[in-house]
Amino acid sequence: MLDFCWKNHQRFCPRCKCREFYRLTDGRRRCKRCLYSFHDFSRRFLNRGAFSCQQWLWFLKFFALEIPLASIATEMDISYATVLKAADTVRRAILAQALDAEKIYAAGIWPGPGNPLPDKKIFDVPVFGIIEVENMAICDLMPNLQAEHLLHYKLNFYLKTASVGQIVYTAPYRHYQALISCGPGLWPMPHIQHKDRRLPIEGTAFWSVTKRRFQQLRGISASHFALYLKEFELRYNAHGQDLFAILAQAMCAFVPRLVLEKRSSVD
Repeated sequence: MLDFCWKNHQRFCPRCKCREFYRLTDGRRRCKRCLYSFHDFSRRFLNRGAFSCQQWLWFLKFFALEIPLASIATEMDISYATVLKAADTVRRAILAQALDAEKIYAAGIWPGPGNPLPDKKIFDVPVFGIIEVENMAICDLMPNLQAEHLLHYKLNFYLKTASVGQIVYTAPYRHYQALISCGPGLWPMPHIQHKDRRLPIEGTAFWSVTKRRFQQLRGISASHFALYLKEFELRYNAHGQDLFAILAQAMCAFVPRLVLEKRSSVD
């Protein structure tokens, strides 16, 4: 894991990037410029929770193989709540690698530890556009579209829609094979249903496996939908690659910091 954290084992301060520091008696390092005290995994995703490196590697192997979380908890002899937190951390690490991550954070998705929790609960997920090109799936955030726009297109322009639980997906829109969103705002009245059949997206390889994965979930909240969508996008695009190594590298990345923080000397 250290190889993923520090290229050529060249360490620097996670806060100000200064390479001048000194050792503390507890094994940490202290930056000579900003006096920030840090260890090898400070401010990184794998620093969330109480897992050791060995436990993280074990968990990531199970996660890559899509072993049910309850089974992981039993195999690792840890609580289910701990496994849920670990899985959430991995998904946030995956999201951080996405090209549209900053836009997703701006929409209210929490980046991870070190950032304040959102002031308000997400009611409806921003809309994503799905397109598959040469066996590569792309799930783009559509910052100018909201749930009400999907309903407007459905009711006024007869855009066909279908659903998986509270998740709603559509017929093609512009160059996207489908739009997709999630949340109670897509179901404002009982007579508005999303039951159209044979939408073009259902004939794609990406959606056939992704839809099945969504169906296996016991419901999904609006605040977590983007995390699952980006996870499934990665799983599909990483076909034939070492997903375990990809996840390990993502977990070793720094958690994005979106706001100015108070200068404390520890993390």
